[in-house]
Amino acid sequence: MRIEFRKVLSNPRKIDFTCSSDSGFLESDESASLVGSIERVDSRIIKFQGEFCARLKLVCVLSSDLFFKTIRQDLTLYFSDGVWDIQSQTSDIDPLEVIEFFDGFIDFGFILQGEVESIRLDYNIKE
Repeated sequence: MRIEFRKVLSNPRKIDFTCSSDSGFLESDESASLVGSIERVDSRIIKFQGEFCARLKLVCVLSSDLFFKTIRQDLTLYFSDGVWDIQSQTSDIDPLEVIEFFDGFIDFGFILQGEVESIRLDYNIKE
């Protein structure tokens, strides 16, 4: 799902994006979704406030066993239309929460894939 930057207004807009196994980065028994809202903060920054939900197959770092983990995590991200210059910003946005896009579109598939891969690369322990 791609949304054009110029079409996002200052009024919150609901987002419900789910990926399944046909997305290319999830296996047949995995799922991941972003649910929340987006709104314009200023002329080049869009804010996403919502929740990341997933059921992922992970590898335990202690035993190397595969296990499933269900994740529900609050998520706040900022999307920049082009390069985001931290020095010119007066707001208190954490630079690690900013994702830069250079084609004029917000790509929620790309965002979801990044969140999933970040979790897979973490030290996961089977409980």
